[in-house]
Amino acid sequence: MTVTVDDSAIARRSRQASHRGFEGLSLADTAPEKVGEVREVCARGDNPFCGDELEVRVRLRRDGAGGWVVERAAFDGYACTLCLAAADALMEVAEGMAAADARALTGDDACALLGGLEVGRTRKGCVELPATVLSRALLTVVE
Repeated sequence: MTVTVDDSAIARRSRQASHRGFEGLSLADTAPEKVGEVREVCARGDNPFCGDELEVRVRLRRDGAGGWVVERAAFDGYACTLCLAAADALMEVAEGMAAADARALTGDDACALLGGLEVGRTRKGCVELPATVLSRALLTVVE
């Protein structure tokens, strides 16, 4: 069965997005001795064709090998139902991933996470925007 853009699960996820909002994502709460091991990055982006605007913030921590792992990922903004649902799914799956792996997530990954969502050419940008903004944020830490 194919999931479509008007599926009730898409609407529900956009309304009840668990990764929307930046509360508790500040580095101000980090103990001074841990500051070098924790980092926050962010990026913004928009889709000029439909008016979607998103900001993504990611809290990273050093792993044992000196790389970065996504500790928490969140988004906020003004966007369509499809974009919000895709953003929520991508932020959820990014948590716990190596930053390089999270940076490689795509709009196609968002569609898969939303149950095999199929979008046409005109809605492709709605699911790609969250992946693009997440990737842009993580660009600063991926070596």
